[in-house]
Amino acid sequence: MRGLAGRFMSTSEPRTPRPAAGLRRRGRPATRPEFLATPVAVEALARERFEEQAREVTVRAPTRGSLRVRIWAARVWQWDGKAARARWLVVREEAGGSRKYSLGNPPVETTRERLAFMQAQRFWIERSFQDAKSELGLADYELRGWTGWHHHVALVCLAQLFTLIERRLAKQGRPLLSVRDITELLELYLPRRPRTGQEVLRRIARRHLAREDDLRRRRKTARQKSDFNLTK
Repeated sequence: MRGLAGRFMSTSEPRTPRPAAGLRRRGRPATRPEFLATPVAVEALARERFEEQAREVTVRAPTRGSLRVRIWAARVWQWDGKAARARWLVVREEAGGSRKYSLGNPPVETTRERLAFMQAQRFWIERSFQDAKSELGLADYELRGWTGWHHHVALVCLAQLFTLIERRLAKQGRPLLSVRDITELLELYLPRRPRTGQEVLRRIARRHLAREDDLRRRRKTARQKSDFNLTK
């Protein structure tokens, strides 16, 4: 499921008749189907129906107790300019009263509990990116080429797979083991070549040179745009 806000949907299946062949009218002949339905903003739809139709469901059972949320789901139709596609609109109310909107394409027979569970998985996806950036070096690449970037991301994915396997193996005895815990243990037990002060200074100098090159390119691009916009 993907996040959704400010979008317009139809709450009833729209009719999309194709233009009749050979119909004479002025201008170019119509070739695309028309969307014959009234669009509704998702926020307005939730305000109208959430309080009356929302249900309380258990999303998951975390270590500190069950997590129950209020959720409302409805079948809506999304128009992409070519065809109307049926989707699930899922609205979840947070503890502070704010609401999250998601749009997905699960089967029509999917239960509300399953929809709530699927929407909640977005948290773990975002959390995996946070761990990769803060603990596994996803945001620490120092390169400009696509090949090097792909190599770097591949190594981060392997590191993330390793931490996932370790957490699953330790689930019974250490259920709260985190990616940060694993990286600290690796720093403690894995042998590392000692670095000298000169080596650290050289690494800093290389980073500074790369930043200066980037700043020069940005300034050059800005000057070119400014010269182009000047009136003669």
